[in-house]
Amino acid sequence: MTSQEDPRLSADVPGERVVSGKDDQAEGRVTAVRRGNITEVINSDSLSQARTSTELDTLTLHEERARVEVLREQAGSVSIRKVIRQREEVLPVTLTTETLEITVRDGAGKVTLNGEVLEPGRTYEVIVHDEKAVVQKEVFALSDVTLNKETRTYTHTENITLLREELDVRDPQGLVREVKLDD
Repeated sequence: MTSQEDPRLSADVPGERVVSGKDDQAEGRVTAVRRGNITEVINSDSLSQARTSTELDTLTLHEERARVEVLREQAGSVSIRKVIRQREEVLPVTLTTETLEITVRDGAGKVTLNGEVLEPGRTYEVIVHDEKAVVQKEVFALSDVTLNKETRTYTHTENITLLREELDVRDPQGLVREVKLDD
């Protein structure tokens, strides 16, 4: 049995090797089967077997595998601060004024107020009590705000196509036969 590379196939298809066998007409048909490092040659006419181990070539088959890396990105940011806003409110307040009315009648004599003589027939007012609005501000708690940071974990799926090399053996002359070993 001989082995050779067909340069036409090797040039067209990278990584392809052709193993061929010859038909020996004098001895009959020769069948060669390669298993691992062993090439088994069987002469079908004489039923004799001979085993030889000849390494023809080594092919490395490759495949792609996915490796996932998780990148952490800042999606946004939030600024939190207290802000004081002003607003105007109109508060209705009821105030009371208490007055003393003085009316002088004719012929009643002389009436003075703070050294002034009051005229008869007129009414005078003296404020006894007066109320004024005094506004005081008090601070009350309006609401409590709780700030939480939450982390959510979820499963995301990515579809990826991976390539794998496979060995494609072509035997157009039909030389390869299954051989059963009597080991």
